[in-house]
Amino acid sequence: MQKIKLSIEGVYFGIYKMEDEVMSNLLQIIKLSLVVASSLSVISAVAMAEDLPDRGPIPFTSYDINKDGSVSESEFYDTRATRMSNKASQNMPMRNAENAPDFNTLDRDNDGKLTKLELLEGQNQQMQNNRANKRQGQKGQRRKMQDMNRNMPIFESYDLNRDGYLTENEMSQARAKRIEQKVSQGKLLRNSANQTKFANIDTNNDGKVSKQEFITNQTKKR
Repeated sequence: MQKIKLSIEGVYFGIYKMEDEVMSNLLQIIKLSLVVASSLSVISAVAMAEDLPDRGPIPFTSYDINKDGSVSESEFYDTRATRMSNKASQNMPMRNAENAPDFNTLDRDNDGKLTKLELLEGQNQQMQNNRANKRQGQKGQRRKMQDMNRNMPIFESYDLNRDGYLTENEMSQARAKRIEQKVSQGKLLRNSANQTKFANIDTNNDGKVSKQEFITNQTKKR
């Protein structure tokens, strides 16, 4: 009985030992798989970063990281984050980033993924919106410049004796008259208390202000 028992124990021991070896091999395989997966992920990320354009719309193929023919929400935002990181590392401006549509806006059928058509339609709409905003901004800037030009006095209105130069007395009289006119019209004359001193406009210190000196001073205020 002792022999059988020992023999049985020996068999069991052998089985346990073999199971330990199998588990050890499995753990090694799992570790190796994780290393390979991590390496592939890094390689994929590097390849994606290299394929991304610095400017313009990101192509569908760059968004579709796993190449399954559609773009998931994680692929969409991962790709955008990679491009922003690329630009930041190159000190490049990220224009209109705050106006970029989110994933749900582009996903018209709400199926949780983007087709190539959905992405192209969204990118086209964004470009149209950016152009419209740019034109509106340019119009606003032109309007602002026009308003500033209207508020800027002309040299001739200050040159009271029409000799082509302004004395300090002429400038003081003309400024006072201009303020009086604005007040009578119910208009606000901005920065009237902070007007440039005569001596600062008379850059060559000859006691008079030429038209060129007058215009140069106005240009600085714009």
